[in-house]
Amino acid sequence: MTDLRIDELVKDGWWIQVSPLANEGSGWICGIYKKGKKTGNWSTVESRKFKTPNDCYHWATLKIKYEKL
Repeated sequence: MTDLRIDELVKDGWWIQVSPLANEGSGWICGIYKKGKKTGNWSTVESRKFKTPNDCYHWATLKIKYEKL
């Protein structure tokens, strides 16, 4: 994911967080966050586990683009 794409997501009020799970080889967790319009606080919209970080980002960007979370 490019810096420009990240900037666009944040400007639109979205954040994608990808983190490794604690046990080696157990995968990655991906969270989609939305920034509240009134409070400015970030809240989790959805999260899922994946095998690779790239799978996480791919899923999250498609989810934001097509699902209108």
